[in-house]
Amino acid sequence: MLSTVSQQDLPLVPHPSDKKGTWVSIDQAQQYYPSEAVTPIQQQWEALQKTYYQHPQQLNTLGSIASELHTSLQNLSPQVYPELETMAREVKFAEFGAFGKAWQLYAIALGVMLLVTMIPSFQWYWGAIGIFVAGLGVQSYGFIERMQIAGRPPVTNMYESVIWVALGIAAIGLLLELIYRPRYYLLAAAPLSVVCLLLADNLPAVLDPTISPLVPVLRDNFWLSVHVPTITLGYASFFLAFGLGHLILGQYWFNTPKVERINYLSQLNYRVLQVGVLLLTTGVILGGVWAHYAWGRFWGWDPKETWALIALLSYLVPLHGRLAGWLKNFGMAVVSVICFNTVLMAWYGVNFILGTGLHSYGFSTGGSELIIGSLVLLDLVFVLATYIRVSLRRRLQANVTTSFVNLDEELKAVE
Repeated sequence: MLSTVSQQDLPLVPHPSDKKGTWVSIDQAQQYYPSEAVTPIQQQWEALQKTYYQHPQQLNTLGSIASELHTSLQNLSPQVYPELETMAREVKFAEFGAFGKAWQLYAIALGVMLLVTMIPSFQWYWGAIGIFVAGLGVQSYGFIERMQIAGRPPVTNMYESVIWVALGIAAIGLLLELIYRPRYYLLAAAPLSVVCLLLADNLPAVLDPTISPLVPVLRDNFWLSVHVPTITLGYASFFLAFGLGHLILGQYWFNTPKVERINYLSQLNYRVLQVGVLLLTTGVILGGVWAHYAWGRFWGWDPKETWALIALLSYLVPLHGRLAGWLKNFGMAVVSVICFNTVLMAWYGVNFILGTGLHSYGFSTGGSELIIGSLVLLDLVFVLATYIRVSLRRRLQANVTTSFVNLDEELKAVE
């Protein structure tokens, strides 16, 4: 209650005629309405604040003033002001905290699957799957509720895209896990979904969860519904490959990996990369078609378009390299990790760092560039350290093999 009453810029006043128009604070209400209509509302708002600060225990009085204020605001624009049922739905959505509950379930599923992987006698594979499905169900419920409240697909800002990518990672990981049942898809998907939802749940200054009106170019719900979800699902697939790449590099780092396990993990990773390329390609093409209708051209080298293309090419080249035999298992694992930085730039960097171009409606402020940059640098250091470690190990193995060959030749000579 205090966080509400103390805010002077709370957008309580509806737009006069447009249901998708911008709401304003009571202090700004005269932008839309004459002073004789606004003055009583300002008095009621001040009375509510004064009563709350001086007599917070008088709940009946506070309720009466709040009810009068609600009626006055509704009378300003009855055709725009939402019904009580709609408002109650928003309150229920906020109180339930679906995304917070979802990451907790993902984390539990991850813990159970780790036990299944490390302890052969712990036969809880389907239990881990069930918990993960519950998390996916809770997140899907929250996503659908937000979509119903907003009246549009909730993928129009950075907060919503992070939620959607987390959902995409979980859904793609679960689908592939159910098809191949390797355990590793869930082990890669769960922590990534947890990280995304934790960031969305705890960084409101950076990832603003507010449901805001759309700018005109985004009000074509058909293109908004197909282009943005498709391209961000491509990001989700590459994020999942990023996680699998770390699993593979971890195998190389901590022990001498078994050839069968590395081959298997690399096949799993390759499938995810193929899915990501397919989705990102489709998303880029759909974006070009939308741009043709919205701006009169299919392609214009806008920063968002350019970096989406760079991300696509950065994955197409190594996939062809794999087919040509240029890249083996270790190389593809490194590519899965390093190439994700191009996705990060297309997804996050253009919005928070460059902040230019025709996609300005998706830009944000307050991004933690230093934190993100530091994490990227640490990850690259990890990749480099793993490469050095693997190179030294291979060189040592080659020297040992050469020594045995030489010794064998000497023995034969003696005989």
